[in-house]
Amino acid sequence: MRKLNLFAGIIILSAFIGSCTHEEADREKIVEMTIYPETGYGAGVLSDVVTEPIQFSDNDENRKQLLTDIITEGFDFNYERGYEYTLKVKKVWMQNPPQDVSSVKYVFIELLGKKKVITKDSEKSIELFVSSQTVKFTPKYPNEYENVGGIETLKIYNAIHVQEKGTDNWMALTKIEGFDYEKGYEYVINVKKITQSDPYSVRYVLLNIVSKTEKK
Repeated sequence: MRKLNLFAGIIILSAFIGSCTHEEADREKIVEMTIYPETGYGAGVLSDVVTEPIQFSDNDENRKQLLTDIITEGFDFNYERGYEYTLKVKKVWMQNPPQDVSSVKYVFIELLGKKKVITKDSEKSIELFVSSQTVKFTPKYPNEYENVGGIETLKIYNAIHVQEKGTDNWMALTKIEGFDYEKGYEYVINVKKITQSDPYSVRYVLLNIVSKTEKK
């Protein structure tokens, strides 16, 4: 009887170990990642400073998202706005991820392609909602620096916090040409978005103020 119990125990333990190994294997997958030509705006979980994260999707989910609070390994290529990148990566569902980060990480395998997709200068008129409060913002691609007490550090602006009408996307803009922003007021404004292809840059120029409301 003891031998039978021991044999049954070995079978159960082997099955458990096998299932764990299978589960671990199922939590890794080779996917194709697309990195988009324009960055977004967002801040990490533990930061109150907005920056310009890369926007990406993978063919496992096909959902555009920001590359914030996501662990990456080997992503040492030089990203340039205006170009779309296709990468071969390993997508890993971590069993015990660090706190305050996604449970998914990406490991770079190979650069499959890079193509310039913003090839022409363009202009379009858009409507923006402007918040009554500014946000802390540091630019990226390229970073901007300033000397504070003899130490070079990332430059942080008190940026205008705006949302394009018809979207859920908030932006942090250091300047809207021709617009004199007053903190404490909400605005609806029409602006011209001017995109330059080479070198890539975006400017916003005020067309008119639709409304201005004091926020109490």
